Amino acid sequence: MEQNHPTVLLIASDTIGERMAGSGIRYWNLARVIGAKQPVTLATPNTVTLDAPLGVTVVSYGGDDGDAAQGRRLAELIERHEIIVAQHIPFLHTDDAVLSSRHLVIDLYAPWILEKLEYARIDPERGESDRKDDVTILNRLLQLGDFFLCASDRQRDFWLGALASSGRLSLAHAQADSAMRTLIDIVGFGLPKGCPHKTGPGPRETFTAIGPDDPLILWNGGMWNWLDPLTAIRAVGLLASQFPSIRLVFMGTRSPGAQVAEMSVIGAARQLADELNLLDRNVFFNDWVPFDERQNWLLEADATISLHVATLEARIAFRTRMLDNLWCAVPAVVTDGDVLAELVDSEGVGATVPPGDVGAVADALERVLDSSRSRQMRANLSSVATRFTWEKVAAPLLAYCREPWMLDDRASDPGTTYLRGLERLYTETAEYARRLEATVGAKDQALTELASRLGSQTRRKFAKPDVGTWFGRAKR
Repeated sequence: MEQNHPTVLLIASDTIGERMAGSGIRYWNLARVIGAKQPVTLATPNTVTLDAPLGVTVVSYGGDDGDAAQGRRLAELIERHEIIVAQHIPFLHTDDAVLSSRHLVIDLYAPWILEKLEYARIDPERGESDRKDDVTILNRLLQLGDFFLCASDRQRDFWLGALASSGRLSLAHAQADSAMRTLIDIVGFGLPKGCPHKTGPGPRETFTAIGPDDPLILWNGGMWNWLDPLTAIRAVGLLASQFPSIRLVFMGTRSPGAQVAEMSVIGAARQLADELNLLDRNVFFNDWVPFDERQNWLLEADATISLHVATLEARIAFRTRMLDNLWCAVPAVVTDGDVLAELVDSEGVGATVPPGDVGAVADALERVLDSSRSRQMRANLSSVATRFTWEKVAAPLLAYCREPWMLDDRASDPGTTYLRGLERLYTETAEYARRLEATVGAKDQALTELASRLGSQTRRKFAKPDVGTWFGRAKR
Protein backbone atom coordinates (compact mmCIF):
# COMPACT_ATOMS: atom_id res chain seq x y z
CA MET A 1 0.00 0.00 0.00
CA GLU A 2 1.32 3.41 -0.98
CA GLN A 3 1.59 6.16 1.62
CA ASN A 4 0.57 9.85 1.66
CA HIS A 5 -2.69 9.38 -0.22
CA PRO A 6 -6.03 10.61 1.18
CA THR A 7 -7.98 8.38 3.53
CA VAL A 8 -11.11 6.85 2.02
CA LEU A 9 -14.42 5.86 3.65
CA LEU A 10 -16.71 3.51 1.72
CA ILE A 11 -20.23 3.33 3.16
CA ALA A 12 -21.94 0.05 2.26
CA SER A 13 -25.74 0.17 2.27
CA ASP A 14 -26.26 -3.60 2.19
CA THR A 15 -25.10 -6.61 4.18
CA ILE A 16 -21.52 -7.81 3.72
CA GLY A 17 -20.57 -11.36 4.64
CA GLU A 18 -20.68 -14.92 3.39
CA ARG A 19 -24.10 -14.25 1.83
CA MET A 20 -24.11 -11.04 -0.20
CA ALA A 21 -26.29 -9.42 -2.83
CA GLY A 22 -24.87 -7.23 -5.60
CA SER A 23 -24.39 -4.04 -3.56
CA GLY A 24 -22.49 -5.84 -0.81
CA ILE A 25 -20.27 -7.61 -3.35
CA ARG A 26 -19.54 -4.29 -5.02
CA TYR A 27 -18.42 -2.47 -1.88
CA TRP A 28 -16.35 -5.37 -0.62
CA ASN A 29 -14.41 -5.46 -3.89
CA LEU A 30 -14.08 -1.70 -4.30
CA ALA A 31 -12.62 -1.56 -0.79
CA ARG A 32 -10.21 -4.37 -1.69
CA VAL A 33 -8.97 -2.63 -4.86
CA ILE A 34 -8.54 0.80 -3.25
CA GLY A 35 -7.12 -0.67 -0.04
CA ALA A 36 -4.21 -2.11 -2.00
CA LYS A 37 -3.16 1.49 -2.77
CA GLN A 38 -4.21 3.65 0.19
CA PRO A 39 -5.98 3.44 3.58
CA VAL A 40 -9.65 2.48 3.36
CA THR A 41 -12.38 2.15 5.96
CA LEU A 42 -15.38 0.06 4.93
CA ALA A 43 -18.47 0.98 6.97
CA THR A 44 -21.09 -1.79 7.00
CA PRO A 45 -24.63 -2.06 8.38
CA ASN A 46 -23.81 -5.44 9.94
CA THR A 47 -20.94 -7.03 11.86
CA VAL A 48 -18.59 -8.63 9.32
CA THR A 49 -16.88 -11.94 10.11
CA LEU A 50 -14.88 -12.15 6.87
CA ASP A 51 -11.16 -11.39 7.00
CA ALA A 52 -10.66 -7.82 5.80
CA PRO A 53 -8.59 -7.35 2.62
CA LEU A 54 -5.12 -5.80 2.89
CA GLY A 55 -5.31 -2.09 3.72
CA VAL A 56 -9.01 -2.21 4.66
CA THR A 57 -10.48 -1.54 8.12
CA VAL A 58 -14.06 -2.75 8.53
CA VAL A 59 -16.34 -0.85 10.94
CA SER A 60 -20.01 -1.56 11.63
CA TYR A 61 -22.38 1.39 11.93
CA GLY A 62 -25.48 -0.78 12.45
CA GLY A 63 -27.48 -1.34 15.60
CA ASP A 64 -30.97 -1.63 17.05
CA ASP A 65 -31.12 2.00 18.17
CA GLY A 66 -32.68 3.46 15.02
CA ASP A 67 -31.75 5.28 11.83
CA ALA A 68 -30.79 8.51 13.57
CA ALA A 69 -28.19 6.77 15.76
CA GLN A 70 -26.75 5.01 12.71
CA GLY A 71 -26.61 8.35 10.89
CA ARG A 72 -24.69 9.92 13.77
CA ARG A 73 -22.17 7.05 13.78
CA LEU A 74 -21.63 7.52 10.06
CA ALA A 75 -21.23 11.29 10.58
CA GLU A 76 -18.42 10.58 13.06
CA LEU A 77 -16.70 8.37 10.48
CA ILE A 78 -17.05 11.05 7.80
CA GLU A 79 -15.27 13.53 10.07
CA ARG A 80 -12.24 11.20 10.23
CA HIS A 81 -11.85 10.66 6.45
CA GLU A 82 -11.05 12.84 3.48
CA ILE A 83 -12.92 11.02 0.68
CA ILE A 84 -16.38 9.52 1.11
CA VAL A 85 -17.80 6.98 -1.38
CA ALA A 86 -21.43 6.00 -0.86
CA GLN A 87 -24.84 5.47 -2.40
CA HIS A 88 -26.34 7.55 0.42
CA ILE A 89 -24.69 10.30 2.48
CA PRO A 90 -26.07 10.90 6.03
CA PHE A 91 -26.36 14.64 5.36
CA LEU A 92 -29.03 15.15 8.02
CA HIS A 93 -26.57 14.15 10.74
CA THR A 94 -23.34 15.63 9.35
CA ASP A 95 -22.37 19.25 9.94
CA ASP A 96 -22.38 21.44 6.84
CA ALA A 97 -18.79 22.52 7.48
CA VAL A 98 -17.67 18.88 7.46
CA LEU A 99 -19.60 18.04 4.30
CA SER A 100 -18.25 21.08 2.46
CA SER A 101 -14.64 20.13 3.26
CA ARG A 102 -14.86 16.46 2.24
CA HIS A 103 -14.61 14.99 -1.24
CA LEU A 104 -17.97 13.27 -1.82
CA VAL A 105 -18.31 10.48 -4.39
CA ILE A 106 -21.95 9.53 -5.00
CA ASP A 107 -22.43 6.01 -6.37
CA LEU A 108 -25.43 5.89 -8.73
CA TYR A 109 -24.71 2.44 -10.21
CA ALA A 110 -28.02 1.02 -8.91
CA PRO A 111 -30.95 3.17 -10.14
CA TRP A 112 -32.79 2.74 -6.85
CA ILE A 113 -35.11 5.61 -7.63
CA LEU A 114 -36.48 3.54 -10.54
CA GLU A 115 -36.71 0.43 -8.38
CA LYS A 116 -38.78 2.45 -5.92
CA LEU A 117 -40.99 3.50 -8.82
CA GLU A 118 -41.64 -0.19 -9.50
CA TYR A 119 -42.46 -0.76 -5.81
CA ALA A 120 -44.96 2.10 -5.99
CA ARG A 121 -46.46 0.91 -9.28
CA ILE A 122 -47.13 -2.55 -7.87
CA ASP A 123 -48.19 -1.39 -4.39
CA PRO A 124 -49.08 2.36 -4.50
CA GLU A 125 -50.50 2.51 -0.97
CA ARG A 126 -47.22 1.50 0.67
CA GLY A 127 -44.72 2.46 -1.99
CA GLU A 128 -45.66 5.94 -3.18
CA SER A 129 -44.84 7.94 -0.04
CA ASP A 130 -41.50 6.13 0.25
CA ARG A 131 -40.74 6.87 -3.41
CA LYS A 132 -41.44 10.58 -2.97
CA ASP A 133 -39.10 10.71 0.03
CA ASP A 134 -36.39 9.06 -2.07
CA VAL A 135 -36.81 11.64 -4.85
CA THR A 136 -36.05 14.34 -2.27
CA ILE A 137 -32.99 12.41 -1.06
CA LEU A 138 -31.74 11.89 -4.63
CA ASN A 139 -32.04 15.60 -5.44
CA ARG A 140 -29.98 16.42 -2.35
CA LEU A 141 -27.30 13.88 -3.34
CA LEU A 142 -27.05 15.37 -6.84
CA GLN A 143 -26.35 18.74 -5.21
CA LEU A 144 -23.78 17.37 -2.77
CA GLY A 145 -21.50 15.20 -4.90
CA ASP A 146 -18.10 16.20 -6.27
CA PHE A 147 -17.81 13.07 -8.43
CA PHE A 148 -20.47 10.56 -9.49
CA LEU A 149 -20.27 6.90 -10.51
CA CYS A 150 -22.59 4.89 -12.73
CA ALA A 151 -22.54 1.43 -14.34
CA SER A 152 -22.83 1.98 -18.10
CA ASP A 153 -22.93 4.56 -20.90
CA ARG A 154 -26.72 4.33 -20.90
CA GLN A 155 -26.87 5.07 -17.19
CA ARG A 156 -24.41 7.91 -17.70
CA ASP A 157 -26.76 9.57 -20.21
CA PHE A 158 -29.65 9.17 -17.77
CA TRP A 159 -27.73 10.68 -14.85
CA LEU A 160 -26.25 13.49 -16.97
CA GLY A 161 -29.82 14.57 -17.61
CA ALA A 162 -30.53 14.55 -13.88
CA LEU A 163 -27.31 16.49 -13.15
CA ALA A 164 -28.18 19.01 -15.85
CA SER A 165 -31.55 19.72 -14.24
CA SER A 166 -29.75 20.13 -10.91
CA GLY A 167 -27.43 22.78 -12.36
CA ARG A 168 -24.32 20.63 -12.03
CA LEU A 169 -23.07 20.82 -15.65
CA SER A 170 -20.69 23.64 -14.79
CA LEU A 171 -18.14 25.52 -16.86
CA ALA A 172 -15.37 24.28 -14.57
CA HIS A 173 -16.09 20.65 -15.45
CA ALA A 174 -16.49 21.46 -19.15
CA GLN A 175 -13.09 23.17 -19.16
CA ALA A 176 -11.43 20.29 -17.30
CA ASP A 177 -12.91 17.64 -19.60
CA SER A 178 -15.30 18.36 -22.47
CA ALA A 179 -16.88 14.89 -21.99
CA MET A 180 -17.44 15.75 -18.29
CA ARG A 181 -15.91 12.55 -16.97
CA THR A 182 -14.56 14.69 -14.16
CA LEU A 183 -18.19 14.94 -13.02
CA ILE A 184 -19.50 11.43 -13.71
CA ASP A 185 -17.70 8.33 -14.97
CA ILE A 186 -18.39 4.63 -15.38
CA VAL A 187 -17.51 2.17 -12.62
CA GLY A 188 -19.61 -0.89 -13.34
CA PHE A 189 -19.48 -4.32 -11.80
CA GLY A 190 -16.39 -6.52 -11.86
CA LEU A 191 -15.09 -10.06 -11.71
CA PRO A 192 -12.25 -11.85 -9.91
CA LYS A 193 -8.95 -12.04 -11.78
CA GLY A 194 -8.48 -15.81 -11.68
CA CYS A 195 -10.45 -18.61 -13.28
CA PRO A 196 -13.25 -20.14 -11.19
CA HIS A 197 -12.66 -23.50 -9.52
CA LYS A 198 -15.20 -25.79 -7.92
CA THR A 199 -14.76 -25.94 -4.16
CA GLY A 200 -17.95 -27.68 -3.03
CA PRO A 201 -21.41 -28.94 -3.93
CA GLY A 202 -23.67 -27.20 -6.42
CA PRO A 203 -27.32 -27.59 -7.44
CA ARG A 204 -26.97 -31.19 -8.64
CA GLU A 205 -25.87 -32.26 -5.17
CA THR A 206 -28.28 -29.93 -3.36
CA PHE A 207 -31.36 -31.21 -5.20
CA THR A 208 -31.28 -34.99 -5.48
CA ALA A 209 -33.92 -34.96 -8.23
CA ILE A 210 -31.38 -33.35 -10.59
CA GLY A 211 -29.25 -35.97 -12.34
CA PRO A 212 -25.61 -35.47 -13.39
CA ASP A 213 -26.52 -35.23 -17.08
CA ASP A 214 -29.84 -33.36 -16.84
CA PRO A 215 -29.95 -30.08 -18.82
CA LEU A 216 -29.63 -27.47 -16.07
CA ILE A 217 -30.73 -23.82 -16.36
CA LEU A 218 -29.83 -21.47 -13.49
CA TRP A 219 -31.58 -18.24 -12.52
CA ASN A 220 -28.49 -16.85 -10.83
CA GLY A 221 -29.75 -13.51 -9.49
CA GLY A 222 -32.36 -12.45 -6.98
CA MET A 223 -36.12 -12.57 -7.55
CA TRP A 224 -37.55 -9.06 -7.55
CA ASN A 225 -41.08 -7.99 -8.47
CA TRP A 226 -39.94 -6.17 -11.60
CA LEU A 227 -38.27 -9.33 -12.98
CA ASP A 228 -40.12 -12.11 -14.82
CA PRO A 229 -39.50 -15.60 -13.40
CA LEU A 230 -43.04 -16.63 -14.41
CA THR A 231 -42.18 -16.60 -18.13
CA ALA A 232 -39.09 -18.71 -17.39
CA ILE A 233 -41.23 -21.29 -15.58
CA ARG A 234 -43.82 -21.41 -18.37
CA ALA A 235 -41.06 -21.88 -20.97
CA VAL A 236 -39.60 -24.79 -19.02
CA GLY A 237 -43.13 -26.23 -18.82
CA LEU A 238 -43.33 -26.11 -22.62
CA LEU A 239 -39.98 -27.86 -22.99
CA ALA A 240 -40.62 -30.48 -20.28
CA SER A 241 -43.01 -32.45 -22.49
CA GLN A 242 -40.23 -32.93 -25.04
CA PHE A 243 -37.28 -32.91 -22.61
CA PRO A 244 -38.59 -34.31 -19.31
CA SER A 245 -35.15 -34.08 -17.69
CA ILE A 246 -34.82 -30.30 -18.16
CA ARG A 247 -34.30 -28.46 -14.82
CA LEU A 248 -34.63 -24.83 -13.79
CA VAL A 249 -33.11 -23.75 -10.46
CA PHE A 250 -33.68 -20.37 -8.81
CA MET A 251 -30.41 -19.73 -7.03
CA GLY A 252 -31.59 -17.13 -4.50
CA THR A 253 -35.10 -16.45 -3.19
CA ARG A 254 -34.26 -15.00 0.22
CA SER A 255 -32.11 -11.85 0.20
CA PRO A 256 -29.29 -11.82 2.77
CA GLY A 257 -30.17 -8.22 3.65
CA ALA A 258 -32.47 -8.33 6.67
CA GLN A 259 -34.07 -5.05 5.60
CA VAL A 260 -35.29 -6.56 2.31
CA ALA A 261 -38.71 -8.20 2.59
CA GLU A 262 -39.54 -11.24 0.48
CA MET A 263 -40.92 -10.22 -2.88
CA SER A 264 -44.47 -11.25 -3.80
CA VAL A 265 -43.25 -12.65 -7.13
CA ILE A 266 -41.51 -15.47 -5.25
CA GLY A 267 -44.80 -16.84 -3.93
CA ALA A 268 -46.37 -16.39 -7.37
CA ALA A 269 -43.50 -18.33 -8.96
CA ARG A 270 -43.84 -21.20 -6.51
CA GLN A 271 -47.59 -21.31 -7.04
CA LEU A 272 -47.22 -21.36 -10.83
CA ALA A 273 -44.62 -24.14 -10.72
CA ASP A 274 -46.96 -26.15 -8.50
CA GLU A 275 -49.98 -25.56 -10.75
CA LEU A 276 -47.98 -26.74 -13.80
CA ASN A 277 -46.83 -29.83 -11.88
CA LEU A 278 -43.20 -28.68 -12.19
CA LEU A 279 -42.36 -27.87 -8.56
CA ASP A 280 -39.50 -30.03 -7.26
CA ARG A 281 -39.61 -31.97 -10.54
CA ASN A 282 -38.43 -29.51 -13.16
CA VAL A 283 -38.36 -26.27 -11.16
CA PHE A 284 -36.50 -25.83 -7.86
CA PHE A 285 -36.14 -22.93 -5.41
CA ASN A 286 -33.05 -22.35 -3.27
CA ASP A 287 -32.75 -19.83 -0.39
CA TRP A 288 -29.43 -18.09 -1.21
CA VAL A 289 -25.97 -19.27 -2.22
CA PRO A 290 -23.00 -17.90 -0.23
CA PHE A 291 -20.83 -15.49 -2.19
CA ASP A 292 -17.74 -17.72 -2.21
CA GLU A 293 -19.79 -20.71 -3.41
CA ARG A 294 -21.56 -19.14 -6.38
CA GLN A 295 -19.08 -20.63 -8.87
CA ASN A 296 -19.94 -24.14 -7.61
CA TRP A 297 -23.47 -23.60 -8.91
CA LEU A 298 -22.60 -21.80 -12.13
CA LEU A 299 -19.97 -24.35 -13.16
CA GLU A 300 -22.63 -27.09 -13.04
CA ALA A 301 -25.10 -25.11 -15.19
CA ASP A 302 -25.60 -25.56 -18.92
CA ALA A 303 -27.18 -22.10 -19.24
CA THR A 304 -28.48 -19.22 -17.15
CA ILE A 305 -31.62 -17.14 -17.59
CA SER A 306 -32.55 -13.60 -16.56
CA LEU A 307 -35.88 -12.17 -17.67
CA HIS A 308 -37.64 -8.89 -16.92
CA VAL A 309 -40.83 -7.12 -17.83
CA ALA A 310 -40.68 -3.99 -19.98
CA THR A 311 -40.08 -1.16 -17.51
CA LEU A 312 -37.96 1.96 -17.28
CA GLU A 313 -35.98 0.22 -14.52
CA ALA A 314 -35.01 -2.55 -16.96
CA ARG A 315 -33.91 0.01 -19.55
CA ILE A 316 -31.46 1.66 -17.13
CA ALA A 317 -30.51 -1.24 -14.82
CA PHE A 318 -27.24 -3.18 -14.82
CA ARG A 319 -27.89 -6.81 -13.75
CA THR A 320 -24.81 -7.25 -11.63
CA ARG A 321 -25.05 -10.97 -10.96
CA MET A 322 -25.10 -11.67 -14.70
CA LEU A 323 -21.40 -10.75 -14.73
CA ASP A 324 -20.70 -14.09 -13.03
CA ASN A 325 -21.81 -15.70 -16.32
CA LEU A 326 -18.75 -14.18 -17.94
CA TRP A 327 -16.47 -15.42 -15.18
CA CYS A 328 -17.82 -18.99 -15.29
CA ALA A 329 -18.37 -18.98 -19.09
CA VAL A 330 -22.06 -19.96 -18.98
CA PRO A 331 -24.30 -19.00 -21.95
CA ALA A 332 -27.30 -16.85 -21.04
CA VAL A 333 -30.87 -16.26 -22.18
CA VAL A 334 -31.88 -12.69 -21.33
CA THR A 335 -34.69 -10.27 -22.11
CA ASP A 336 -33.67 -7.65 -24.65
CA GLY A 337 -33.66 -3.95 -23.85
CA ASP A 338 -30.89 -3.57 -21.23
CA VAL A 339 -27.14 -3.08 -21.63
CA LEU A 340 -26.22 -6.67 -20.80
CA ALA A 341 -28.61 -7.91 -23.48
CA GLU A 342 -26.63 -5.77 -25.93
CA LEU A 343 -23.44 -7.49 -24.73
CA VAL A 344 -25.02 -10.93 -25.16
CA ASP A 345 -25.95 -10.10 -28.75
CA SER A 346 -22.76 -8.31 -29.78
CA GLU A 347 -20.38 -10.89 -28.30
CA GLY A 348 -22.36 -14.02 -29.19
CA VAL A 349 -22.54 -15.33 -25.62
CA GLY A 350 -26.21 -16.33 -25.45
CA ALA A 351 -29.64 -15.40 -26.79
CA THR A 352 -31.99 -12.45 -26.28
CA VAL A 353 -35.80 -12.63 -26.23
CA PRO A 354 -38.71 -10.16 -26.22
CA PRO A 355 -40.33 -9.43 -22.84
CA GLY A 356 -42.97 -11.98 -21.79
CA ASP A 357 -42.69 -14.20 -24.90
CA VAL A 358 -42.88 -17.78 -23.58
CA GLY A 359 -42.39 -19.42 -26.97
CA ALA A 360 -39.34 -17.28 -27.75
CA VAL A 361 -37.79 -18.15 -24.38
CA ALA A 362 -38.34 -21.88 -24.97
CA ASP A 363 -36.75 -21.63 -28.43
CA ALA A 364 -33.80 -19.63 -27.05
CA LEU A 365 -33.20 -22.22 -24.32
CA GLU A 366 -33.10 -24.97 -26.93
CA ARG A 367 -30.50 -23.00 -28.91
CA VAL A 368 -28.15 -22.31 -26.00
CA LEU A 369 -28.45 -25.91 -24.77
CA ASP A 370 -27.35 -27.22 -28.17
CA SER A 371 -23.85 -28.63 -27.60
CA SER A 372 -22.13 -27.18 -30.68
CA ARG A 373 -23.57 -23.69 -30.16
CA SER A 374 -22.80 -23.86 -26.47
CA ARG A 375 -19.11 -24.61 -27.11
CA GLN A 376 -18.76 -21.51 -29.30
CA MET A 377 -20.59 -19.33 -26.77
CA ARG A 378 -18.33 -20.53 -23.95
CA ALA A 379 -15.24 -19.72 -26.01
CA ASN A 380 -16.57 -16.20 -26.60
CA LEU A 381 -17.36 -15.76 -22.92
CA SER A 382 -13.82 -16.60 -21.84
CA SER A 383 -12.38 -13.79 -23.96
CA VAL A 384 -14.96 -11.22 -22.84
CA ALA A 385 -14.45 -11.89 -19.11
CA THR A 386 -10.90 -10.47 -19.11
CA ARG A 387 -12.32 -6.98 -19.76
CA PHE A 388 -14.31 -6.96 -16.53
CA THR A 389 -11.88 -7.55 -13.66
CA TRP A 390 -12.50 -5.36 -10.60
CA GLU A 391 -9.10 -3.73 -11.05
CA LYS A 392 -10.03 -2.55 -14.57
CA VAL A 393 -13.61 -1.61 -13.74
CA ALA A 394 -12.64 0.44 -10.67
CA ALA A 395 -9.89 2.44 -12.43
CA PRO A 396 -11.80 5.80 -12.57
CA LEU A 397 -12.63 5.62 -8.86
CA LEU A 398 -9.09 4.63 -7.97
CA ALA A 399 -7.73 7.60 -9.94
CA TYR A 400 -10.05 9.95 -8.07
CA CYS A 401 -9.11 8.52 -4.68
CA ARG A 402 -5.40 8.99 -5.38
CA GLU A 403 -5.78 12.65 -6.40
CA PRO A 404 -9.31 13.92 -5.66
CA TRP A 405 -10.71 17.11 -7.14
CA MET A 406 -13.45 19.56 -6.29
CA LEU A 407 -13.95 21.60 -9.44
CA ASP A 408 -17.06 23.63 -8.71
CA ASP A 409 -19.00 24.97 -5.78
CA ARG A 410 -21.76 22.65 -4.75
CA ALA A 411 -25.16 24.26 -4.79
CA SER A 412 -25.61 25.65 -1.29
CA ASP A 413 -27.51 28.58 0.10
CA PRO A 414 -28.90 29.68 3.47
CA GLY A 415 -32.32 28.29 2.53
CA THR A 416 -30.88 24.82 1.91
CA THR A 417 -28.97 24.94 5.21
CA TYR A 418 -32.12 26.03 7.06
CA LEU A 419 -34.16 23.26 5.39
CA ARG A 420 -31.57 20.65 6.34
CA GLY A 421 -31.74 21.84 9.94
CA LEU A 422 -35.51 21.43 9.94
CA GLU A 423 -35.22 17.96 8.40
CA ARG A 424 -32.67 16.97 11.04
CA LEU A 425 -34.92 18.25 13.84
CA TYR A 426 -37.89 16.40 12.34
CA THR A 427 -35.89 13.16 12.04
CA GLU A 428 -34.58 13.34 15.59
CA THR A 429 -38.06 14.20 16.94
CA ALA A 430 -39.60 11.28 15.04
CA GLU A 431 -36.89 8.97 16.37
CA TYR A 432 -37.55 10.18 19.93
CA ALA A 433 -41.29 9.67 19.42
CA ARG A 434 -40.73 6.10 18.23
CA ARG A 435 -38.57 5.33 21.27
CA LEU A 436 -41.10 6.96 23.60
CA GLU A 437 -43.94 5.00 22.00
CA ALA A 438 -41.99 1.76 22.42
CA THR A 439 -41.22 2.59 26.07
CA VAL A 440 -44.85 3.46 26.87
CA GLY A 441 -46.01 0.30 25.09
CA ALA A 442 -43.59 -1.83 27.12
CA LYS A 443 -44.73 -0.10 30.33
CA ASP A 444 -48.41 -0.68 29.49
CA GLN A 445 -47.69 -4.32 28.74
CA ALA A 446 -45.84 -4.73 32.05
CA LEU A 447 -48.70 -3.08 33.98
CA THR A 448 -51.24 -5.33 32.25
CA GLU A 449 -49.22 -8.43 33.16
CA LEU A 450 -48.79 -7.20 36.75
CA ALA A 451 -52.50 -6.51 37.11
CA SER A 452 -53.25 -9.95 35.74
CA ARG A 453 -50.90 -11.60 38.24
CA LEU A 454 -52.29 -9.59 41.17
CA GLY A 455 -55.83 -10.43 40.12
CA SER A 456 -55.10 -14.16 40.03
CA GLN A 457 -53.40 -13.96 43.44
CA THR A 458 -56.45 -12.17 44.91
CA ARG A 459 -58.77 -14.78 43.45
CA ARG A 460 -56.65 -17.55 44.93
CA LYS A 461 -56.61 -15.79 48.32
CA PHE A 462 -60.40 -15.49 48.61
CA ALA A 463 -61.50 -18.59 46.75
CA LYS A 464 -60.72 -20.95 49.64
CA PRO A 465 -60.75 -19.00 52.96
CA ASP A 466 -58.94 -20.49 55.95
CA VAL A 467 -61.93 -20.89 58.33
CA GLY A 468 -59.73 -21.91 61.26
CA THR A 469 -57.72 -18.73 61.07
CA TRP A 470 -60.86 -16.61 61.02
CA PHE A 471 -62.16 -18.29 64.20
CA GLY A 472 -58.82 -17.94 65.90
CA ARG A 473 -58.78 -14.21 65.26
CA ALA A 474 -62.34 -13.87 66.62
CA LYS A 475 -61.39 -15.53 69.91
CA ARG A 476 -58.42 -13.22 70.37
